[in-house]
Amino acid sequence: MWFKTSDIKYFSPIIVKDIRGYVLPHAGTSHTSHIMSNTLRFRPDTERLTKITKVYIIFSPVSLHPNVEGEFHEYYTVHRTFDYVWNKFWKVERSPKYIPINIRDQKPPTHIDLKDSLIIISADFSHFLPMQEALELENCSAHCILQRYLTLACTDVIDTKEQFKLLYKLIPSTWVLQWVGRMRSSGLKGVGYLSFLIRDNHHIPNPDGIFVTVYDKNMKQRECLGEWFRERNVYTKEKVRQKINEVINKGKTTSRLTGGRYLEVPLHSYTITYLYKDETKNFIRGWHGIKYNAFYLSDVFLENTFNNGEWIKPTSTSWPQRFRFNMSETLEKLTHKAFGNMNSHLDQKVNYTLYSSRVVHKKIKNQHNHSGGKTKRLRRKLFYI
Repeated sequence: MWFKTSDIKYFSPIIVKDIRGYVLPHAGTSHTSHIMSNTLRFRPDTERLTKITKVYIIFSPVSLHPNVEGEFHEYYTVHRTFDYVWNKFWKVERSPKYIPINIRDQKPPTHIDLKDSLIIISADFSHFLPMQEALELENCSAHCILQRYLTLACTDVIDTKEQFKLLYKLIPSTWVLQWVGRMRSSGLKGVGYLSFLIRDNHHIPNPDGIFVTVYDKNMKQRECLGEWFRERNVYTKEKVRQKINEVINKGKTTSRLTGGRYLEVPLHSYTITYLYKDETKNFIRGWHGIKYNAFYLSDVFLENTFNNGEWIKPTSTSWPQRFRFNMSETLEKLTHKAFGNMNSHLDQKVNYTLYSSRVVHKKIKNQHNHSGGKTKRLRRKLFYI
């Protein structure tokens, strides 16, 4: 069965005023109920919800003909799940008009109504690969999606990347994708499911901290450094620019995160993560970063942990179908990261701090001068937010 209402669980809603859409998996809800339910806890505020009249669902069917109740399952599962959440959990009085965009069988639109609508991309990821191979490819493809960079071979695991190419043409440059969910079906060769929010970055409030992560052309992370803003260290855009310069320079010259390897590979892009202190203790994997002696960004958990809080090991072969996040291993790793000893300085009161985030993704651009048939390299210029 592709959709059952009992599969979809209620999670306390998180209001994201700038949300403009989602990337959701399209496998049956018996496999995807947790990631679907958890991703759709993020919703626009009530004022915006009442104005939404259309929901565009972009999909690419694999079967030749509709295979569930006269529809393709790539549309059916997402449509039914979202409509159920809209009515049952969001409790919006008026239902929107659902507009399917079948990019395989129809000519894709050149524009859509962005003002009073939401956009949903229906996409699964790796299919029937050994888990370690699948995770490596999916991590790479996830960051490619964020950077609007779909030429690497790892993006072939996206089902399908043509939907994202269309999305990039339809949305403005101020809209970004933020990776918030990750799981996998059971078995040694399962299917990968990733989810994203589509957010409008027209206005970003002043943060409590920032981290800048730089990637090379193979989407390898080369450096990641942060800065916290307290009473005596006030946030300014100039400090962000300085941090970007520092991270890019270290990514080119030392590449700490690759142990000094791949210096010959040009840098491609960077992500700025703006952090906002969350007073709750309700950790949400993929949404929160954790500060406890040291700090982990939310992406760290999506790349390195199962939904139950267990850290993925090189010998892990299957994805546990358990979803209550146990924080203990994470706190041990943060303590080790800060002090180099797993067993010392562990706060028995578990006094950690959570941070939600906003992200900005930018490409690193070079300028060249062409003169007399020869190319002269000028000083590299970096373009910022």
